[in-house]
Amino acid sequence: MIKKYGNWALITGASSGIGEEFAKRLAGEKLNLVLIARREERLKNLSIELIVKYGIEIKIVAGDITESNTIEKIKEECAGLEIGILVNNAGFGSTGEFIKCDAEKEIRMTLLNCVAPVILTHHFLPLMAERRRGAVIFLGSLVAFQPTPLMAAYSATKAFNLTLGEALWYEVKKYNIDVLALNPGGTDTEFQRIAAMGIGPTPRTPQQVVETALNALGRKPGAVDGIMNKSIAVLGRFLPRKWLITLAGITAGKLYSASSKKV
Repeated sequence: MIKKYGNWALITGASSGIGEEFAKRLAGEKLNLVLIARREERLKNLSIELIVKYGIEIKIVAGDITESNTIEKIKEECAGLEIGILVNNAGFGSTGEFIKCDAEKEIRMTLLNCVAPVILTHHFLPLMAERRRGAVIFLGSLVAFQPTPLMAAYSATKAFNLTLGEALWYEVKKYNIDVLALNPGGTDTEFQRIAAMGIGPTPRTPQQVVETALNALGRKPGAVDGIMNKSIAVLGRFLPRKWLITLAGITAGKLYSASSKKV
């Protein structure tokens, strides 16, 4: 991966779940890492673990990437580094009826899930194009493939990531850059529990999700993790839109209800 993409990878939301697993897998490939998340202590602990195990270099930036000062700090830390892989992983979810959801939280979610990846990708992608190599991964979701009631704004943000990632796949392949929109379904992570999102009857692990991503990177514009999730994504192409949204709403309602009871 170093030969194909470069010596450094930047991962947002690296303190837990899928982001943490990306850090571990890329460290195993001997890539140096820039790890971004709000929880500094977790980033420090992860950095120590990976440095001791793999002998790599790691830089950490603790902060909220929806804030301009954090973005500027990332740019400063990465000045002079060849960021060959950008993993736009940071994000959070929101569940419940849209009119009952906290408006400020919905806005912050949209900034984190959509605006921050645009800012970071706009910064690093031209540098990759100059070098004629690199990769960008966007975290979409299974709910990106259809409007999902009770996750209305969240599913919209993930549809944004899916569309942006797949469109950029076409635009930048002439620069020898790989782009992937990664779409997990229910995954057993802290993310799902905080958002009160059910993980369904066949939850996947972060290890499986990252394995899917690395197998698909450079081979296709998008990837859905897990056979069952792939079947669900494909099903939406054949159902009338009204039926698809209704089915998504019924399923989301059951998962949301089950998660709320556990919380």
